[in-house]
Amino acid sequence: MDTQRQDVLEDLRAKITTGRLPPGSHLTERGLCAEYAISRTPIRAVLRELADEGLVVVSPNRGVFVAEWTNTDAAEVMSIRALLESHAAGLAAHSRSDSQLEELNRLCDRMDSIAANQADGYRAEIAELNHELHLLILESAASPRLFNIAKDLALAPLMSGSFQYYSPDELHRSLQDHRMIVDAITQRDEHRARALMEGHLRTSYAALTRRR
Repeated sequence: MDTQRQDVLEDLRAKITTGRLPPGSHLTERGLCAEYAISRTPIRAVLRELADEGLVVVSPNRGVFVAEWTNTDAAEVMSIRALLESHAAGLAAHSRSDSQLEELNRLCDRMDSIAANQADGYRAEIAELNHELHLLILESAASPRLFNIAKDLALAPLMSGSFQYYSPDELHRSLQDHRMIVDAITQRDEHRARALMEGHLRTSYAALTRRR
């Protein structure tokens, strides 16, 4: 894939998974071509890939829209995420490298700093870093099959913009959860890492469903 097309794909994926493009948003080829200064052929390829990932849906005679999720969809995916990512956190407690620990702590530091400063768009920025942290924990589990199964669920659009819905206390709690999970992984405490990750995801989902 050429660099420009890859850049457009990653930018649109980030906008969808962080809620900057909310569920139901209409994406037009003409608008995207103008926004990214790129021709229609690569835009169509990007939209096909986003559709394959479940991030957009193609509606005949209507166009392309950011995917929407029912409550049943959301509950099912979050239940599976809690199972897979808690397992990954337990594996990461044994398999993580020093460089991965360093990056996990850097991500926690960065999110804390952004939350403290509260510059414009800070919640969307935290959401992107949150995705990075969850994906890095999956990577740290050193299980390629688990990573390939779980990575798309970690980016599922049901969590789009979740940090936009959090109260200040809920946001603070979520960032504290990250710290405790990373600490358990650092200490090679498999059971605590599993329990903390499962609790983190289930609590985050409960907070989201109360406010959506």
